[in-house]
Amino acid sequence: MFISLPLLNFILMMEKVLRLSRLLSSVGASPGELLLIILYIQPELMLLTLPMAFLLSVLYVYGRMNADNELVVLKSSGMPFRQAAVPVFIAGLAAVALGFFVSFYLGPAGRKDVRLSISDTLRKRAPYAIEPGVFNTFIKDTVIYAAGARDGNLSDVFIYDGRNHERPIVIYAKSASMQLADGGSNSIFFNLKDGSASLEKGPRLTEIFFGGYRLVLPLGLEGPGAMREELTPKELLAEAASESGVQKTITMLQFYRRFTFPLFSLAIMFLAPALSLYAGRRARLGGLALGTAVFSIYYALLIYFEKLAQSGKIPPAAGSWAPFAILFSISVLVFRKVDAR
Repeated sequence: MFISLPLLNFILMMEKVLRLSRLLSSVGASPGELLLIILYIQPELMLLTLPMAFLLSVLYVYGRMNADNELVVLKSSGMPFRQAAVPVFIAGLAAVALGFFVSFYLGPAGRKDVRLSISDTLRKRAPYAIEPGVFNTFIKDTVIYAAGARDGNLSDVFIYDGRNHERPIVIYAKSASMQLADGGSNSIFFNLKDGSASLEKGPRLTEIFFGGYRLVLPLGLEGPGAMREELTPKELLAEAASESGVQKTITMLQFYRRFTFPLFSLAIMFLAPALSLYAGRRARLGGLALGTAVFSIYYALLIYFEKLAQSGKIPPAAGSWAPFAILFSISVLVFRKVDAR
């Protein structure tokens, strides 16, 4: 299990690392800063990889015992299957406890640290990241081009601001300087001088000429303010109390996920030993195939029921708990059937 956990974290982390490396390398972030952010990502990934590592380890170990007929020997000696599965129950309860700690505390703190670390790195290095003669795209939905640079100021600057997709803005300025926002804000200021701004909306084009203009651009992967993933369950309930409609439903779904994700290991605790009897006599990849199938079915059900909740057809509690209830019921029935043999 402890071997599977870092390997699964590494696999799921690759997409995030590639995206972060493209973003941070564009502003000249150091390898140390990137490694620190990767470390902060780990708790968030553990919510998914902890039950997955638990399932794969049980399938492999008990599947091997079944393939070597060791489970047959134990049963022939009078040991019931539920007694042979006691180590799985102990490891499963430990996985549930660790999952709750990650879901309630470690995960939200790690998610917040990721956002703040990325924003802080971008804020510190962004003023030095504008390379003359290059289209700079390190700010989301924004392209910055400067013909030259001298004494910390940019000359002949073109900025395409596409944050509002319905009304993009194209700005030209003869000179510009960059300034970090005060108070750790997730923004950076462009002080533009002697230029014009063109605003397009449908067939209409508005052009504004200015002597001085301050453009505020947000930095980081998300906008300012805490995201739902950064909030503890208590904070999520407080957030939901001030919301209504779809936003309240989404917040409550996030709240219930803090419980259902750790409890996933509880269902695996019953399902994995029983499935190992079918995976062991096949190739070693049989356990991996079964484990992947279980996770695929569970997350397909989770997405389906959460969509029903978001559309208002079922309550948020049913949208989150129904997939777990289905999987847990099937797991207990399969385990009892195997134990009664």
